[in-house]
Amino acid sequence: MPSNAPIGFLDSGVGGVSVLNAARKALPYEDFILYGDSGNAPYGTKPEEQVISLVRAAAQELMQQGIKALVIACNTATGIALAAMQKELPIPVVGILPAIRPAQKLRKDGEILVMGTPNTVKTKAVLQLMETDGQHVLLLGCPGLMEFVEKGELSGPRLHAHLEGLLKPYLNTKIDVVALGCTHYPFLQSAIAEFFPEETQFIDGSTLTLEELNAALTEKDLYTDKKTPGTTRFMTSGGEDTLQLMDMLHKQG
Repeated sequence: MPSNAPIGFLDSGVGGVSVLNAARKALPYEDFILYGDSGNAPYGTKPEEQVISLVRAAAQELMQQGIKALVIACNTATGIALAAMQKELPIPVVGILPAIRPAQKLRKDGEILVMGTPNTVKTKAVLQLMETDGQHVLLLGCPGLMEFVEKGELSGPRLHAHLEGLLKPYLNTKIDVVALGCTHYPFLQSAIAEFFPEETQFIDGSTLTLEELNAALTEKDLYTDKKTPGTTRFMTSGGEDTLQLMDMLHKQG
């Protein structure tokens, strides 16, 4: 039977808005709720057990809202906690990982640079992807980068200097594709692109995530039967400023 319950999205902060924005275009009639755990961000430098505990608590916040499916819209949380959530929750759960395999299809004769949080680039899920699809792939952990998005600082000299420090070792390497392996990073794409030639392509994991979400909704017959535009609601462990930032990033998308 069709379900008019909302779809939940979960992230360590405001970055999940980038995945939600992609889902909104693909599923215009569905209702969405995003829980951004900004009060505990970043996940990308925390111990695995702590990340699992935080994801579990955030998922329960969303379950109390009656969600019919959950999207873990955070690469770190997916790499560490997806399997546990799929076992524990009675609804479909999908995640997001760096788009290493799709990036291979875009690569020409250069390299693929995967930018992620320090934890994401070390997760078993990413290391397994590297085993199967890691040819010509360079993994770059980016401490401190998602925090710029959490502050709404999407451009400017401080961000430029931080990116320069992270990217300097790769600026003399031919990079065909930059894979944005953190859901915060699409909001920084313009700033990151300044360091690469115009022909460099950018990709993130949201397309594959949406394919998995659609497959789950189809299998369980969970699509809404409403024909009016869906609603979008934000929740956070951060403050009012975080909610305003989520709304701003959503409207930009």
